[in-house]
Formats: sequence, C-alpha cells, structure tokens
Amino acid sequence: MGVRNGNLATNPFKSMPNFRALDCQPENASHTYPTKLYRSSRPDFLTQEEVEIFQKELGIKCIIDVRSVREYKRANGRKLLNDSYPGFKVQLPRKMKYKPGDQVEAKPVKLLANARDLDQNLKHYFMDFFKLNYVWAIYNRAPLYVRLYSLLFLILDLILMTNFVYFVRIFAKNVLNKQGLVGQYIDMLHYSQAQICAALKLLSNRENVPALINCAHGKDRTGMISAMVLGCLGKSNEYIAYDYAKSETELAPMKERCYKEIVERFHMCESFTTAKAETMLHVLQYIDNEFGSIKLYLESIGFTETDQENLRRNLQVNFHNITMCIYPLFIQVFLLSV
Repeated sequence: MGVRNGNLATNPFKSMPNFRALDCQPENASHTYPTKLYRSSRPDFLTQEEVEIFQKELGIKCIIDVRSVREYKRANGRKLLNDSYPGFKVQLPRKMKYKPGDQVEAKPVKLLANARDLDQNLKHYFMDFFKLNYVWAIYNRAPLYVRLYSLLFLILDLILMTNFVYFVRIFAKNVLNKQGLVGQYIDMLHYSQAQICAALKLLSNRENVPALINCAHGKDRTGMISAMVLGCLGKSNEYIAYDYAKSETELAPMKERCYKEIVERFHMCESFTTAKAETMLHVLQYIDNEFGSIKLYLESIGFTETDQENLRRNLQVNFHNITMCIYPLFIQVFLLSV
C-alpha cells in the first residue's frame, strides 16, 4: 500500500490522484520522521478500504478543504469520510483580514443526520477561497459593456441554478484567460488572504495534525497554501516550485476530468490545467519583489512571527522538540535509580 508510519512510498489511493506528503522537515534532517501534512485532490471518491488507510494508517485528524460547502455538496462522489469527520465551516473575519492573536472560528455543518455521534477529535473544515472581494476585483477588470451584459448571465445562472457557470465563462474569456495562471495565483495572494491565514492557523494547532489540505484538483488553491507552508518552514523557492510541479504528473490519472471541469465547463484556457515549475517561480518572485519574502507576506496578512514559529514547531520534528520530550523522562528515571 506504500504506507509506513504515515510516510508514503507511493500514493495508496487510486480514487484520490495528486495525493502526497508535504515534506516539512529541514533540508539537513538526518532522520525520517512521521508525516504530519498531506495534500491532494478532493477525497470525495474514497472507497471504504481507502478510508481505513486514510484514518487508521495515516492517522489524519483534520481535513482543511478549501472548497466552499456549496462546492463540496455539488461535487459528485460517495463522500464516505462524512461517516467519520464532522463538518465545520470556517467563519472568516468581516473585513477579510485576521488581526494578531485572532483565532479561527468555525460553525458546525450538518453533513450527516447523525453528525452528533461522530468523533469530535476529527474535523473537516471548509472555507470559500473565492469570496465577494475576489469576485468583485475580477468583475471590475472587465470592460463596462462586459460587466453590464454579464448581469443577464448572472440572472440566468440564478434561475437555472448552474453554480454561476455562464457568469464565470464571460469573465474567463475577458479577464481570467488574459491574465493566466500566474495572475490567478497573484489574485489569491491579495484577495484570499484570510483563507490562507486561517488554513495556516489551523495547521498550527497540534490537535489538528496529521492533516490534509485539499481542493478540487489539489493544484491551485492547495498549491498556494502548500507554498506558504513550505516557505514558512524555510524551503527554497526552487524546492517550492519543484513540489508544486509534481501535480503535473500526479494529475495524469484525472487529466480528462480536469479538462472537463476547467476547460469545457468554465471555458478557461488549457494552461489552467497545467502545473509548471516556472509558474510557481513567477509567483514566488512576485512575493519577493512586493513583500520581501513569504514570511513577510504572511506577517502582512495577520500570520505573525509567533504564529509562524508555532507552525514550524507543530509540523517539524527537530532535535529541540525531541530533547524537550525526553529530558523530563530521563530525570525521572535517574531519580528512581538513585
């Protein structure tokens, strides 16, 4: 199955492409430690046997799903994880920005009739990565005549309950395709700051690891959060881009599905189905130019230096952490032997 102590030799989930461990350890680490963070496409298709691996062998306690509850419920799949993981919707700050010291608040989402009977130590968090501020920014980049007639398509979407397919297509053609994948990721940096901050705050809680980050395909929203995690942990831009580009091959089993869901459904250009290292390198260069570094960017969105240190302590196993655990035990044994 490719699983040993939470570490992966291969992806053990045929129904969940682009699943892999995120390497959180320092580059000079001399030992292999249990994995604390994974990333993937949506886990909605897991079989019962795969759920056993997911929950018992990998020991995943927390799912950080950067899809809205609406997107999740509209997606197909058996969604067997609902039988184990109670759902929670992250309540983002009103002004879409966390202040230092703010905690992540979430309200329960009823995914099953018997949700109260589920293990409350397990959690499935949802957050909408594309809130009104993001949509408004894209909307205002289109020419005036496009904005006006797009409202007709918006009304049509609401009547037909299409999940805004026709509305998105208008802006895919006139805005999104022109700015490309790099432009989309840069927009996430500016208009999805609260979501990025919330995800990292959740990962800083030791009760939430091992954890999984996922979106629909595990490439874009998941890729950006993973990049922020790796940057906070001190990984180089080249390594972050290398990790991102793994999605190019890992998504091969669902290439047709990606094409249908991105190109055919929303009329995005085919480049939006790719995951090239140079794409992420351009985004990371933008961060360095505009903010100085990933760590400084995270401080600017409310994920403070203290928060970042907590994240590192939670995701990395280092000599200091091991020493702090073993030292009290050593003292106790010594006293008993005297």
